[in-house]
Amino acid sequence: MLNFLSSVLGLGNKIDDLGVFDPLMDIDSNYFINIKRLKETNIPEFKESYSKINKRFKEIGILLANSKISSDRLYQRALQLFDFPEVNGIGLGYSNNEHGSGFGPKLRKQIIKDAKQIIDSGVKEPEIFHLVGLFERNVGPDRISDMIACIIEDDIIAYTKRINKELSINSSKYSKFEFVNELLINPYKKSPLLLLPKEVLHEIPIARDWDDIDKVCNEINNIRLEINEVIGNKWSKMSIGYKKDFLRDFFISNPSHLMETITKYRSASVKPYDFKKDAKGEHIVAKIANNLPKNYPIQIQQQSTTFETYQIAQVICNKFKDLIENNKVSELLYYGGKPRPEKIVQRAFFCVADSYCNAFNIGISPETDSGRGPVDFKFERSYEDRTIVEIKLTSSSSLIHGIETQIQEYGKAEKTSKMIYLAVHNGGPQKRIDDLKSFYLSNKAKKGCPELIIVDATPKDSASKYKST
Repeated sequence: MLNFLSSVLGLGNKIDDLGVFDPLMDIDSNYFINIKRLKETNIPEFKESYSKINKRFKEIGILLANSKISSDRLYQRALQLFDFPEVNGIGLGYSNNEHGSGFGPKLRKQIIKDAKQIIDSGVKEPEIFHLVGLFERNVGPDRISDMIACIIEDDIIAYTKRINKELSINSSKYSKFEFVNELLINPYKKSPLLLLPKEVLHEIPIARDWDDIDKVCNEINNIRLEINEVIGNKWSKMSIGYKKDFLRDFFISNPSHLMETITKYRSASVKPYDFKKDAKGEHIVAKIANNLPKNYPIQIQQQSTTFETYQIAQVICNKFKDLIENNKVSELLYYGGKPRPEKIVQRAFFCVADSYCNAFNIGISPETDSGRGPVDFKFERSYEDRTIVEIKLTSSSSLIHGIETQIQEYGKAEKTSKMIYLAVHNGGPQKRIDDLKSFYLSNKAKKGCPELIIVDATPKDSASKYKST
């Protein structure tokens, strides 16, 4: 099973019932702290968080406005204040490592240099730093979220301590875990585990309208006119990096247009992210799929030690197929009538497979890379006993390439001929599926041909309604 805090501590639905985001303890979740949601929250520990963020940015702005050169004391103090290492305990972002990158020295210097130019042009609003992801390369959702978390870390700690108290998460009840200053030490990351309310999180750190450069440029009339006049049709072909460079230079040269952008940003509001529907899919799919093996156990007559990983992988893949086709789990793989991306299907499979693997005492590793790119899953008991499983959606244009070439290369890299190709039908064209079947029938007798398992994940008329548990 995935290591949700609720499952590790046996809390059931208590975390969700309190409106707390149930974190995965061993990997990061791709959700982010949203500045605009902090402005609107009534949660006591975070009522002053938005003001605290702007206070820090105002202080940096005042220092830069009064500095003369980059080597003077005021400029250097501003640079010191713009230091936001990752707050490791919150478990958010894109990193699956123990620690993320935060803002490195080179990036900090570049941002402060650009901020100084913008401030010297006449714009001194703290929202300059809210929108830094619009005009700075290498600044994305995770770094902005890190920046916010760093500034309000004390608020996050206070909230965590209150929730820990309400849920009796303490050293007396959980004596096998380490606690420091009333905070649970995450055994997987070796850092204090910090909690956040769902209502301040989002799939991106600021409103969607302000994370999408093209959309911002289209909605701010003066920017759109400038782009049409100077760049024209080339804009659509430019990389994100070059678009950010253009906006940075444009804002420095046109401070009134930056103020227009800030004014529009200030008036924007962001609704709470709906974790029950979860458009992003990562959390709800993992939460529900994580509990499926308990409700739908695999029945095998013999002892698991008599089976090789290939046999176990076959059983698990076919169980996944049964859950999707006959137990209405296919609903998890859609949102708003549209298929979720392949990585969500992979996460659902991993949640199911990992629990079954624990029962059979074999290891499963997602996205292992042995030199020819990452295979989706590797089942392993020993160097001599390993099986790889590759998942592809029928909506993928690389469906045939996956079975003809891709999984074969993964097999060579992992030094195994035990391979399963799991094709999940989510509405891809029938010809593509027919071609897949034709390839398999023509090659299944040949050495090295993976077993093909096709899962019909197309929506069923009477799909069940799932609730996160």
